[in-house]
Amino acid sequence: MAGGTKLEPRPVAARPAESLAPAPPPASPPPKPSPPTRSTRPPRSSRTRRFFLRAAFAFGAIGGTAAALTPIFRADPRKSAAPAPGPVDGMPDERFDEMYGGRRIQGTASGVRIDGRPLHLMRRADGTYVSVVNHFESFPTALATARAAVDDLGGTQLSLAGPALH
Repeated sequence: MAGGTKLEPRPVAARPAESLAPAPPPASPPPKPSPPTRSTRPPRSSRTRRFFLRAAFAFGAIGGTAAALTPIFRADPRKSAAPAPGPVDGMPDERFDEMYGGRRIQGTASGVRIDGRPLHLMRRADGTYVSVVNHFESFPTALATARAAVDDLGGTQLSLAGPALH
């Protein structure tokens, strides 16, 4: 080679011992994360909390039921809630026998007769009465109901057959 430098081979230096070890395999790409798998058992803390909440609910339901039923169980079965027959609302049994509108009205709060024929009455929940003759209007007493029936009947008599079933 003219005018240039001549390249001579250089001696190769020895490599350190470490570098003589086999090279590690080329790095592989990181593994793809697997989809999360569901464990059949929840974590322990979750099971404890769930158990506590279920137990608290059960004890609350049992306690509430017991508190609601205590008055019923402590009530004396010999004392009846239904009023005894006889006086109604603390008032003596109403008895009457009078002439009204040319008719004889006799009876009590439990049964009324007009000219000896029965007038069927019904006691309502609010304490008033209705009759078969006028069941669209209620009256405060059995006597007032009988008087209204006499007014509605005019000159006709009550039927002995009783009320028609409807």
